Amino acid sequence: MKAIHGLFFLVTACSVTVPALAEDVVQVSSLIPYQNDEVANEAVRKECNWNTTMPLYLDKESDGRVRVTEQNLDAVTGKKLVLVATNLHTIGGSSWTGPKWLVLEGKLMQGNKLLGNFEVRRQTIRGSYRACGTLESLSEEITDDILEWLKKPSLNARLGDAG
Repeated sequence: MKAIHGLFFLVTACSVTVPALAEDVVQVSSLIPYQNDEVANEAVRKECNWNTTMPLYLDKESDGRVRVTEQNLDAVTGKKLVLVATNLHTIGGSSWTGPKWLVLEGKLMQGNKLLGNFEVRRQTIRGSYRACGTLESLSEEITDDILEWLKKPSLNARLGDAG
């Protein structure tokens, strides 16, 4: 009976998720900025919140490897993921309005040292009838791409539909 109890303990101990060490945690800003005003029209910038929910989704889905910070990333000395929206096209109306896409550039940094970088693009022909809903869906797909890349960062990677 003791051997079975010990085996149960061993199996239970092995199945526990080990939290990421503090030095391995990647900080990400709570807001993904647009590269410039031409990336998104004023309505998208005001009405859509994909660029504040995506960092939260990164944090939630990362098993502790990514943490959202309100701190300016320039002041972060540990690992940080700097994300910028460089291109997007979305309009409500599902497949009636043609393809929609979202493109981000990302840099994994440790202080001022570049550890890896990527361009990630996701696109769809369908989307939702709401432009913001389409951006939310695309950003969730991009989150999965980024979390996979963070397992083995590289330079000049092309993720998602950009690959």
